[in-house]
Amino acid sequence: GRAVLYQSADAHKDQTYFLSQLSQSQLAKTLFPLGALPKSDVRRLAHQRRLPNRARKDSQGICFLGQLDYDAFLRGHLGERRGEVREFETGEIIGEHRGLWYHTVGQRRGVGPALGPRHVSRGPWYVVRKEMDSNVLFVSREYASADKPRNAFHADAINWIGGAPPPAGAAGEPTPLRVKVRHGAASHEASVSLLDGGARAHVSLAGRDKGLAPGQFAAFYDGPVCLGSGVISEEGL
Repeated sequence: GRAVLYQSADAHKDQTYFLSQLSQSQLAKTLFPLGALPKSDVRRLAHQRRLPNRARKDSQGICFLGQLDYDAFLRGHLGERRGEVREFETGEIIGEHRGLWYHTVGQRRGVGPALGPRHVSRGPWYVVRKEMDSNVLFVSREYASADKPRNAFHADAINWIGGAPPPAGAAGEPTPLRVKVRHGAASHEASVSLLDGGARAHVSLAGRDKGLAPGQFAAFYDGPVCLGSGVISEEGL
């Protein structure tokens, strides 16, 4: 039979968002022996067996790389590609960034050094958009305002773990699924309209999300099953 990727028992430790690009052949060779246990039970078992890592703090960030300077890590692997920083509302050039990969949508800390001296004091500034083709970083002082959160986007290059997309609703209606746009327990109820035979999709969220970022993944769920994921497109954002 086909391999199926289920969410773990501990929603806060669930890793399916990161695993949503796996293929059938990869998933068929994968085991998750702790997937049915919440983290509290895993810690209790570790203490009972006096494992050496029983009291280790939960990992954060790129945990498998250990302690490192993320900025230096990115610089060493990706280098720099300088480009304009523009104010989102006006289009005014207010600074220069070292590379879009140093910034994430919603970021506040670390934006100041990319801005010209007279603009820093006008902040705080937030990253609201990254245009990969033009290499432009857009920032705003009003990231939390009502017009920034969005409830719809396109997803491209979708990987369906089962090998095929889920069936469309009755009479071609959108498919009701849950969608995650970042790692964590939170998800959105959504209506997913499949395009190009399921290679792309238009996603309408039941709620609004203020962190939709082109280039990041949107993972699709039917109940506890992770169906796969696609890349959030700039189209429609």
